[in-house]
Amino acid sequence: MKQIITGMMAAVIFLALLAYTRGGTGLLLTGLYNGGQIIWQVLPLILIAFAVAGLLQTVISKETVSKWLGKESGIKGIFLGALAGALVPGGPYVFFPLAATFLVSGAEIGTVIAFLAAKNLWTLSRLPIEIALLGSHITLVRYAVTFIFPVLLGVLANVLFSHRVEAIREQIQKLQKVEKAS
Repeated sequence: MKQIITGMMAAVIFLALLAYTRGGTGLLLTGLYNGGQIIWQVLPLILIAFAVAGLLQTVISKETVSKWLGKESGIKGIFLGALAGALVPGGPYVFFPLAATFLVSGAEIGTVIAFLAAKNLWTLSRLPIEIALLGSHITLVRYAVTFIFPVLLGVLANVLFSHRVEAIREQIQKLQKVEKAS
């Protein structure tokens, strides 16, 4: 986590210097103002997403998650993860905390990968804009061509990485503890 923050801070410093050398204080302040506007727009969504993720961890038992999304759920869990990914609205500030919550709460790695893949390939909330901008034909072709991938990726993740799921869970829990301590 510290490496990511350090890298992002280096990017901010680099871009701030670039803005200053290209347009002086005015361009630098405009860039910082624009960044502040973006933060202000997404802050409610971020707060709600993390509240939902935290509440899900306390309200839904690990046994329930394990039953529906864990190893004992088999392919059904992968399909449920993919369906959830298609239905969950919002951007990465919403679905990444949910994915972490699912995994920490006992979901199998393949279920979480199917969830993330479906979120990126099948998101139903963008269907109207996709049809409006690209037309129904290309949209249907895209959905048809990508239909199997979330489930296939989930199965593949289980085959290749299920032996690492506990280590991955521990890493996520450490990241969450670092964020809580900050």
